[in-house]
Amino acid sequence: MALERRKERRNDLSIRININRLDKNDNRQISVDVLDVSKAGIGFISDVELESGAIYEADITIWTGDTIHAFIEIVRVSSQEGGGIYGGIFVGMPESDWARIRVYETYQDYSS
Repeated sequence: MALERRKERRNDLSIRININRLDKNDNRQISVDVLDVSKAGIGFISDVELESGAIYEADITIWTGDTIHAFIEIVRVSSQEGGGIYGGIFVGMPESDWARIRVYETYQDYSS
């Protein structure tokens, strides 16, 4: 069993989003498959190799149908052939967007 290092609870979310790198002059959009989201960050799979420490911008449609505009710093890289599994933290996310994620968590807790 893997050691859980996230401070916030992960919530499964299966969507495909496009991310754009901000900290380098790289204009390509990269499509990634989101695995989960928490108040603090996001887990996803990418066919394109990404660098730890890189900053990306994305629009994430959450469970309620709301879209959150997010800045993501890659903090975990698990490389595998043809891409990898990545973890990123949200950078500078407004409290109002965190609250929308928290509302979903509360709803899930109540439903269980």
